[in-house]
Amino acid sequence: MNNRFQDRVLLFFKFHPVTGVLLSINAVMVFVVLWAGGFTIPNLIRYGAIFPPFITEFGEYYRLLAAMFLHGSLVHFLMNSFVLYYLGGHLERLVGPLRYGILYFFAGLVSSVFVVFFGAANTVTIGASGAIFGIIGGLLMLTFLRPKWFTEGAIRSIRQLMIINLVFTFVVPNISIPGHLGGLIMGMALFFILLPDKPWFFKRLDQMQSLYQPARTRRDDEDEDDIFKA
Repeated sequence: MNNRFQDRVLLFFKFHPVTGVLLSINAVMVFVVLWAGGFTIPNLIRYGAIFPPFITEFGEYYRLLAAMFLHGSLVHFLMNSFVLYYLGGHLERLVGPLRYGILYFFAGLVSSVFVVFFGAANTVTIGASGAIFGIIGGLLMLTFLRPKWFTEGAIRSIRQLMIINLVFTFVVPNISIPGHLGGLIMGMALFFILLPDKPWFFKRLDQMQSLYQPARTRRDDEDEDDIFKA
């Protein structure tokens, strides 16, 4: 069992290195915050939460990125990790680690900037949601720019997910509207810059998918055999 789990982790990191590193950093920061006393506002500020006066008046610009790796509760962390694992991993496979990493960090950075300039001045803001909205925005753009990369069901699901998340952004309390919108806008805009329109890119994509799929199939077959034996 442990060997199978380790193999799956290594396989995930092999084909989703950026997503794997991001998930790991988020997990480490959760343990750090818990070890330091829990998800309290002073603790979160101590470890890099966005508090606009500290950025605009004292120049603590590192918070614009540090806040992306903090969460306000275990539920908050698990929800973001779930979305990052599935959507982020899928987007990384489609466009490659470099473009995916650029999109994630710039979407998160712009999200933080939106929070500072368009959010409430005395509000503490944390979380990877802005960067994750960038991922959703990137996937949404791909459904229009590269529809052949997706099944009809996947296209429909991504667009529905976008609508649902926008509704939650404006309806659910304690959600940073500027942060979500900033990440979404940046994620969509970056694909006009980062998405190349060259034959070699599509060849590379096909090679990546052909390498990845057989590996996943072999692992799935092994797991199914083990389940039936049990």
